[in-house]
Amino acid sequence: MKVLVLIRKENSEYVNNCYFKAIEKYGGEVVKCNYNDHYEDILSKLSDVEGVLLTGGDDISLIGLFIINYCVRHDLRLLGICLGMQEMCVYSSDDKIISIGDLSHSVEEEGYVHDVKINKDSMLYKLFNRETIKVNSHHKQTLLRSNYFDPVGYSDDGLLEAVEGKGSFQVGVQWHPERMLDYDEISNKLFEAFLNK
Repeated sequence: MKVLVLIRKENSEYVNNCYFKAIEKYGGEVVKCNYNDHYEDILSKLSDVEGVLLTGGDDISLIGLFIINYCVRHDLRLLGICLGMQEMCVYSSDDKIISIGDLSHSVEEEGYVHDVKINKDSMLYKLFNRETIKVNSHHKQTLLRSNYFDPVGYSDDGLLEAVEGKGSFQVGVQWHPERMLDYDEISNKLFEAFLNK
């Protein structure tokens, strides 16, 4: 399965490689899309892939929203991580990301930071077979709601942590599963489902 990966200017080579390795672990082929690519080039790449991974980063981008719109219109598989999930939440709305106000969700070290409660009616619940999962956390911003995609996961302090669509596999998560593959079963299930179902 070919997966288009949005390369954001603020991300380091190490950060990008975490996404690449997660895709390749489950047999995926990475197709890189740079933040400054022309829209015609992006459309050409999108027409040649089966899925899209929207990476984490610092700021909502027009390219990210453009890619989400394409995925929605063409029922393309989509996995949004951290900022990628936030872009999914503001898609087709005027909502803005807001500061959490403290660093309780922005932890430098890798490892479990807090729980996320998953809606029992969601596809993620069926995939994980758990109502509560443990996640890492590396973000300083959040959103109060999601417009087009359904909110299906919240942290124990009430922050939106997971969304999903109604069509093909279209999921956004606020945590970073690509950094958890060495120690977390749930993260592996997420990437395996994204790439193989």
